Amino acid sequence: MRISSAQSAKHGACLERLRASARPRRLHSLHVAAAFTLTDRHGKSTTYSKAQNIIGSSPSCDIKIDGAQVAAEHAAIIQKGKQTFLKPLVGESMLDDSLSWKDGVALRPGVSYLLATGCSLAFGTSERSFTIQFEEGSGSNPLVEMMMKGMLANSSGEVKKALGG
Repeated sequence: MRISSAQSAKHGACLERLRASARPRRLHSLHVAAAFTLTDRHGKSTTYSKAQNIIGSSPSCDIKIDGAQVAAEHAAIIQKGKQTFLKPLVGESMLDDSLSWKDGVALRPGVSYLLATGCSLAFGTSERSFTIQFEEGSGSNPLVEMMMKGMLANSSGEVKKALGG
């Protein structure tokens, strides 16, 4: 039996579809940022899960905070790998009172500060603060945690007792 050129082309197309379906498919990766929760001093909590969240008074901000000293785009919380950072975007000028604080310390704009569970964050004024909490296994640096555990293991009994170790 002879196969016409049209049948041969059709047969070739079917073979190519079979080969393509047998090849491993390229999977698209989906990256979901580790979630963190901000809790204000009144106990109101909100959870966020984007890799970058802009904080400010502008309605377009991911985390909207009202206040006279809160800039339109005041700061950013940025996830890079397993670490999460706070980067103040304003406050450099001596006349600018739009500051950001981490654990009661005023921060320099443009500098990224590593965040850990339990950090206290404030924007505009230090009185209106938030506590940040991370999902298990995110937000902190595993290398820093390992170093801290090593330092605790080699510390005096008094230090261990004070830190609950």
